[in-house]
Parts: sequence; structure tokens; C-alpha cells
Amino acid sequence: MFGFAITAIFVSYQILTDSQSLIQRDSSLMVVFIVLCPPSLLSIAFDPEVGTSHFYFLWTVIALVNAGLYVTVRALVGRRLQHPD
Repeated sequence: MFGFAITAIFVSYQILTDSQSLIQRDSSLMVVFIVLCPPSLLSIAFDPEVGTSHFYFLWTVIALVNAGLYVTVRALVGRRLQHPD
């Protein structure tokens, strides 16, 4: 759920700070989001316009991949903690 929540917050931030908004995007906050959501780099390749159906579809896929990433990391760390070498 953590990976999905991070992506949802990232998408919300993008919607609030789109090109038509009066609020400017903070570069350092965007870097934090990219570090917390590495699959978001996929959005650079496809670059859908904010608010379109393509945008929401792409970010749904990114959210699922990010959630899977966090589940995998959690499983690996949990296994490592249960069976230390």
C-alpha cells in the first residue's frame, strides 16, 4: 500500500501544479518523489498531458509497479531478517 500511496500523492501534486495552476512545482520535491517512486520515470517516455485518460492509465500502471516494488523489497528484507547469515 505504501508504494501505491506515494504514487497517489505524486499524481495529486502534479495535478495541483500543472501548467495552468498558479502554484509552481518545487524541483527538490519532484526529486524526492522520483526517488520514492522510481517507476515514475516511465512517465518521461510517454509524457501524457495532465488530466487526460492516458495520464490516468499510465499513472495507474506506475502505481501498480511501484507497489510491487515496495512489496518485493519488503519481502526480501523480511526474509533477510528471519534468516541472517
